[in-house]
Formats: sequence, structure tokens, C-alpha cells
Amino acid sequence: MYAIYNIYMKRVLCFLLILSFSFGSIVNIKIPKGASASSIAQILKQEGLIKNELKFKLLVKTFNKEHNFLPGRFKINSNTSYLNIINQLQNPKNIQVAKITIPEGFNLFQINNLLVKKELLPKDEFYDFATDRSKFIHLLENIPELYNEPELNQLEGFLFPDTYILGYDMTTEEIIKVMLKRFKNKVLPAYNISKENNTLPKRKDKTMSFYNIISLASIIEGEAITANERATIAGVFLNRMNKKMILGSCTTVHYARALEGLPKVKDLSYEDTRIQSDYNTYINAGLPPSPISSPGLASIEAALNPEKNNYYFFVSNKDGTHHFSKTEAEHNIWKRRYYKK
Repeated sequence: MYAIYNIYMKRVLCFLLILSFSFGSIVNIKIPKGASASSIAQILKQEGLIKNELKFKLLVKTFNKEHNFLPGRFKINSNTSYLNIINQLQNPKNIQVAKITIPEGFNLFQINNLLVKKELLPKDEFYDFATDRSKFIHLLENIPELYNEPELNQLEGFLFPDTYILGYDMTTEEIIKVMLKRFKNKVLPAYNISKENNTLPKRKDKTMSFYNIISLASIIEGEAITANERATIAGVFLNRMNKKMILGSCTTVHYARALEGLPKVKDLSYEDTRIQSDYNTYINAGLPPSPISSPGLASIEAALNPEKNNYYFFVSNKDGTHHFSKTEAEHNIWKRRYYKK
């Protein structure tokens, strides 16, 4: 009878113990790479998860767990035991990760802000890294199409828009490395097929470089709404370049505004199209100095395979589609039709 009573009391005590650890607040903590038991104890005390750093360190030493801590972000219940905290910080299943989707057409400013919003990186650290050739160039050694490109001074256009699972302990360099690898795996196969088949687009009878193809794709990404128009728009821009006409792309002006720190607007004014910027294709002939966003694979494939047509102009139909014209006179008729006041 006494033995049964003891078992019963143990179960009650265990239940009460579990309850006592179940109603604390959840605290997010980040453990840096290579953090010692002492520095982890300081972090835990600062976050209110432990009161006695020495007790924590003694438990770590007693159970021989000094070298088992993992870097990353963890969710810890503030009402749990020291030993349970130690075990949680040494279990890879408890590491928190962020699922982040970079939409097609996002530029470096937008990717930077998204990573900051997700609490993955400090403000502007990503943008500063991605626009400093000396910091990122070694990451391109296995992508010779980019590594050997003298004009490449930023990674705009080459960080593939996709869904990523990122750890909170990842550095800016590690995150960019993951995005570049995705770009390589997704984009280079399509480029290499065109290269092997000798079907790469030509500008004035000269084969376009990989760098310029991605620049063209980034403009297509900003102009095309429907999938079936991407190749047609690519053909229009190629036609214009071969005739030494300006591209006149609104999406390049939006990017020029962003570089000036100006807010995004829905409709551009005439004054916007006069902005003095190398990226403004209303006043500068040819492609801008670099891509202006991260194009998706569909836009890249359109740039690799532009439709052969006789169009030189297009205007939005205000429903996501465009009307394409062969002459400026016809284009002006359609502009008046769609933009009459």
C-alpha cells in the first residue's frame, strides 16, 4: 500500500512540475556561433531565463556539455529548468528557421528590407554587402559568367527570387551564397542550352553577354504582366536596341527613383522620365549599367529567346496586357485611346 502511495505521489509531483514549467512566457534568444557556456549564461540572464550564471555553468560542466551548444535562434519557456534549457540549446530540432519568399522582380532594396523585417539581418547590412564587389567577388568563383564580368559591381539581378529556409544564425555572406547557388542551378542550365545551340540573342550582330541578358530580363520582369507577352516584349526591346532607339522603359525609371531615395509611385510623371540617371532609359540609349531587379526564370528565358517580330512600341491596355505597334504613329493612336482624359 505504501509503495502504491509513493508511486501516486511521484506522479502528482511530476504533473505539478510540468505545470510549473508550462505557463511561463516564451523568450526568443539567439546564440552566436562559437559562444562559450559563460557567454550563453550571460545571454540567458539578460533575457530573464536564468538568475544564477554560476549554477548554469556548473550544470553544464557536471553533465559534460560544454561543447554541445548550437548556434541559432531558440524559443525558450521562461519557466523551465536550467537543465532543460541546456538540453534545448543542444538539440538541433529546437533551432528556429525562417521561411522567406523573395518575389520575382524584387530589387536589392526590397530584399534587404524583407530580411530585416524577418529579423534575419541588421539594417542595410545585406545591401552594403551586395553592392561591394570586394566583399562578394570571391563567392562568384564557381560562376565564371559573373566572376569574369568586369562591369559587375553589385549583385542586383543575380540573387534568384525563390522561397528559402534560412537560419537566424546565418551571416549575410552565407545567405547570399545560398541565393547565388540557387541562381546558378536555375539559370545557367537554360543559358548553356542556348549557348550550345548557338541561339543566344544578338545585338547589332554581336552575341549578347550573359550579364546583359540578365539586365534585359530584369526589365522584362518589370514590364510584363502576362506570361505569354514576355518573349514579345523581349523582341520589342531587342528591335529598339538594334535600331539604336532608346528603350523608354518605365521600370528603369522606377529603379532610378529608388536609387535617389524617392518613394515608389504608381504612375510616373514627365519630370520622372527626365531624371538624370544612368538607369533612366528614357534619356540614355541601350541597357542600363546593371540589372534593375531579380528576374524570374520565365523572364530570363524570354530574354534568351526573344520573339522575332516587327514591333517597336507597346502600351498598356490597363488590364495587364499590352498593345504592340510597328510604327510610332500607330503607337500614338493607341496611347491616346488608353490614356485620354
